[in-house]
Amino acid sequence: MELDFSVMEGEGEEAEQLLPLMEAFEKQSHIHVNIIPLPWEKAWSEVAKYGIYGHGPDVSAIGASWIGSLASMQALRPFTPAQIQALGGANAFFESIWQAGLLRDGPTIWAIPWVGDVRVIYYWKDALKKAGVKDFDAAFKTDSALVETLEKLKEKGVKYPLAINTLPIYLAVHEAAYWVWNAGGDFVSPDGKRVAFNEPRGLEGFKNYFSLLPYINPQSMKNVSGGFFYEESSPVHIAGLWVPSSKNITAERKDQLGVARFPGMAYVGGSALVIWQYTSRFTEAFELIRFLSSKPLVYNQKDPRYKQLPTRRESLDAPETQNNVFNRIYMQTLQSGKTFPTLRLWGLIEEKLLVEIANIWADLFDNPDQDLDACLHKHLDPLAKRLNMILGN
Repeated sequence: MELDFSVMEGEGEEAEQLLPLMEAFEKQSHIHVNIIPLPWEKAWSEVAKYGIYGHGPDVSAIGASWIGSLASMQALRPFTPAQIQALGGANAFFESIWQAGLLRDGPTIWAIPWVGDVRVIYYWKDALKKAGVKDFDAAFKTDSALVETLEKLKEKGVKYPLAINTLPIYLAVHEAAYWVWNAGGDFVSPDGKRVAFNEPRGLEGFKNYFSLLPYINPQSMKNVSGGFFYEESSPVHIAGLWVPSSKNITAERKDQLGVARFPGMAYVGGSALVIWQYTSRFTEAFELIRFLSSKPLVYNQKDPRYKQLPTRRESLDAPETQNNVFNRIYMQTLQSGKTFPTLRLWGLIEEKLLVEIANIWADLFDNPDQDLDACLHKHLDPLAKRLNMILGN
C-alpha cells in the first residue's frame, strides 16, 4: 500500500528531511509514503488544482488560511467524531489553531493542526540597555510601553528603531492583525457576509498600526524588514520563528537576541493536514494523519528545518518549551493567539488587503503630515465596497 503526501517547503530540501518520519510510519503501518514537495510560492496554485480537478495526493499539509476555500469547494473529506476522538479530541490541541479547521457555519472538522506559526517581538538587548531600558519584560508589556521603548531608542539616536513589513507580502497582514484585533476590530463580520476592517474598531486598530510610521525606515518599502534588524540599524523587529536560526545572526550576537510576546492577541497560523475527497485510500490517509499529529515537530534553534511549532497542548510541559525562553514565548503566543477566519473567500480578502496595506504605507511615507483618518478611509473604503459586492452585499 502507498500514499502520496504533499508538503510545502521553503528554502532548502526541507521535504527530504521528513523521510525518517515517513520511514518510521512505514515500519509501523506497512504503508509507504511518497512525499511531494511544493515550493511555498507555488503551493496554493498546485493545491487548488487538486481540489478543482479531483486528482493528486491522498493527504496534504496546507496553509491554515486555505482550509475555508477548499472545504467550500467540497474538495476535502471531513473528519468524523470518532476520528477526532482517536486523535485525542479537540481539547488535545490549542484552540487558536484548532478553529482554523472549522467553517463559520458548521461544526464539521475539515483539517487537523500539524505545525503552528506565530508572530512575536525580537530585540537587541544591548541596544535597549544603551537607551536606558533595563526591564526588557516591561518594555513590551503594553502597547504604550512598546511605543515608549521605541521613543527611547529614537531619543538615543536610533533613527528608525522598528523593523516591520511594509511590502505587499502576507507578513504585513499577519502583523497588522495584532493591532486590528486588540482594538476590538476584525477583518470580517461574524456572519462572514461583509468585511469589517473599515468599521470603527477596525479603523482604530489600523490607525494604531500606521501610527508607527515615525519609527520605520522608509527604505522598508524596497527591502524586506528583517535586513534592518540583522544589520542592527532597527533594534526591534516583528517576525516569526525563523529569526533565531537566521544565518544573518552570528554566534557572538545570539546572546544579545531577546524575544517578547505581544501584550494582546497576536496572529497564529501554520499548516494543517487534510484528506482529499477524491482519494479511495481514506482509511490509510487517516492513519498517516494520526501518526503525524502525534509526533509534531518541535522548534530547535540548531535545526533550521524546525521553524514551526507543535500544536498539541501537552507540548507546553515539554522540556524543549520549559527550558528555552524562545520556545516558551512562542508556545504562550500559540496558546493565546488567533487565526484568520475560515472562509471561502478569505484568500481573496487577504490578497487584496495586503496590497492596500502596502499602498497606505507608501502614501504615508510620501506625505507623513496628512490626516491619517482620511488616508485610511481613502484606501480602505473602496476596497471594502468591492469586497462586499463579491461577498454578496
